[in-house]
Amino acid sequence: MSDNIDDEISRSLDASLGTHVVAISYNVMEAATAVLADHLAPETLHAMKLASGEHLAALLATAYLTAVPVAVDVDGGVDLTFDLKGSDEFHLKTLIGRDDVEFADFEVKSVPGTFREKYLPAATRAMERGEEQPPAHLGKVVSANDVIEASATMIDKAARQLREKSCPARARVAFIVSHFFDRPYVECFQPLISHALAPLDLPEGVDAVWMYLAPSHVLVWSAAGGWSDLLLVSLAEGKTGPEHAYGMELLQHYEGLFLERAKIDKPSPFFFELTVPATDTE
Repeated sequence: MSDNIDDEISRSLDASLGTHVVAISYNVMEAATAVLADHLAPETLHAMKLASGEHLAALLATAYLTAVPVAVDVDGGVDLTFDLKGSDEFHLKTLIGRDDVEFADFEVKSVPGTFREKYLPAATRAMERGEEQPPAHLGKVVSANDVIEASATMIDKAARQLREKSCPARARVAFIVSHFFDRPYVECFQPLISHALAPLDLPEGVDAVWMYLAPSHVLVWSAAGGWSDLLLVSLAEGKTGPEHAYGMELLQHYEGLFLERAKIDKPSPFFFELTVPATDTE
């Protein structure tokens, strides 16, 4: 009797306190870059839409679900399908909203913005022609909640496609990507932000929404667990994160590693450095 009461109290506290964190080690993320590059056929890897962040969705889901995609859209199906039979069941409700399914279908959408739609193509064309690049891109600083609000249309679009292409026997997940230069968000360099986010009202038939707020945060809202931060950590005493270029965030380091291993030489708009101009102190 006492054990049952303790269990109920524990579950009640867990449900009422804060948001969740799902942490994986650097080694898991590095392994995901290799196994994904080896698992998918070269033509599939090269068909991924880098501007939309499809490669990032595949990489991040592979790492946190510890599963490689068993299907990638090439003919109008769902963008990514994962076989979950080898995944850790303990985290499935948090990550995909359900633990009673063997497969999860992901639909990937990117939040529209002027950087990727106008500035970046114009700058790329100018560089290819040896011409002067267009004037500096201007972005309006917003909060992470503003980014999530701006994502509503894309979440609904992903939901419609999941209802058409997937089925209730599978977990249905919308993966939303937002570029920093389209919507620079003030919490970019804070380690945890899920506790400050407004709740999501999931569209019909969607079990979870993953969000990559480039370059720093991966977040999940699931029907079962609410908001969660997905983190990279060192689980070994005294071990630090891998070295990566100055101005690069850790997730960008792994994107670059994946692109290299997959032999994808097309430029990714998400692979950039944030630097501060030097000032003359003399």
